[in-house]
Amino acid sequence: MPADPFRMAIIGTGGIARRHVQAMEDLRQRGLDDFIVTAVCDVDEEAARATAQMLQEVQGSAPAVYGDYRQILDAGGIDGVDICLPHGLHHGTAVDCMEAGAHVLCEKPLGITIRACRLMAETADRTGKVLSTAVPYRRLPGQRKVHWILNESGLIGTPQSFVHQHARPPAPVDPQQALRPAVVWRRDRLMSGGGPVMDSGFHYCDSMRYMLGEVDTVYARAFAREGDKILSLSETRENSIFATLTFKNGVTGMWSWSTASPGEEMMNLVFQGSKGSIRDLTPGRASIFHIYWREPKGDLFEVGQLTLEDGSTLTLDDITPQYREAMGEERLAALYPCGIEDGFAFEIWEFVQAARGEIDGVEVDGWGGLHSMAICQAIYESALTGDVVCVDDIISGARRKYQETIDEHWGL
Repeated sequence: MPADPFRMAIIGTGGIARRHVQAMEDLRQRGLDDFIVTAVCDVDEEAARATAQMLQEVQGSAPAVYGDYRQILDAGGIDGVDICLPHGLHHGTAVDCMEAGAHVLCEKPLGITIRACRLMAETADRTGKVLSTAVPYRRLPGQRKVHWILNESGLIGTPQSFVHQHARPPAPVDPQQALRPAVVWRRDRLMSGGGPVMDSGFHYCDSMRYMLGEVDTVYARAFAREGDKILSLSETRENSIFATLTFKNGVTGMWSWSTASPGEEMMNLVFQGSKGSIRDLTPGRASIFHIYWREPKGDLFEVGQLTLEDGSTLTLDDITPQYREAMGEERLAALYPCGIEDGFAFEIWEFVQAARGEIDGVEVDGWGGLHSMAICQAIYESALTGDVVCVDDIISGARRKYQETIDEHWGL
């Protein structure tokens, strides 16, 4: 560890914070140890102390434990923070931290509404602090490779359309068992901002932008299936969506997904180009959001099949030599520094290096996070109003009917 390590605090110590600690362990095992977590914070003292113990084992020293992030800021000595809080707490915490002089890595979604995201991004610009949106899945080797296939290789020609479908039965609920805190706050729309569209779906919106460019318009239905009832978005959070998206480059996509569909589970994900297609064959539910998945521990797997216009097929492994040659060692080293293939590890490494001035900015800053959030909000706006919604109108604030009550609650 250098004499002047980058000093971090983790604010919020739920499950995603523990995943971040695992990524920090990955970095240290690679000799990337120019940072140290000196403080953790959570209103749940037991959870905070458990995370502190994990960090003791990872970095050899235990961080101080706090119940309020403002105590960390008052104590000083922090260079950056890793925010792992419920969605509605992101903007206030991030703004306070940047105003106090700390750089910010913030879990997805960046903010609970567009106004919240804009406040965060504008504060970063004004204070000169790094604001990084935590989106690990675009950094996975599979997504990097698919980005190259769609945007540089010409293997399937010009991207024209995609279909992304997933449906599964509702998860069983034990009425005798208390709900986990993460489930409780997610059920509160004023704290979560919505259902899966802006939770795990935020990752997919980021991946869509990364692979296919900016979305132009959205037409969607979003509702909740509860037994024989169909509840509208005005009544509750969604568990099912059906959306048609048009992109500014001419691509059209269909995204449908339900976590409450009795019967057979099904998945289908395929990108179609002018000269062929690429289909995700990765087993497991994870692939519905995180195209071409890589496990953080154990075997790494990614299963994608290209079908060319002559009917021949190629796997992602088949094209790896061509991919590596086309990318070149310099670009590959930038995408996988010191061999990092875990997206969480990459985003933490990138955040620290950008904050220290070793690299020029981060891949997805506050404005990037806002643009991904705009797709989520366009889906909600369309589902609520029945209109085709222009994403630029969501970004500008011209359309915000769905967000109005949430903004009012948070004083935005």
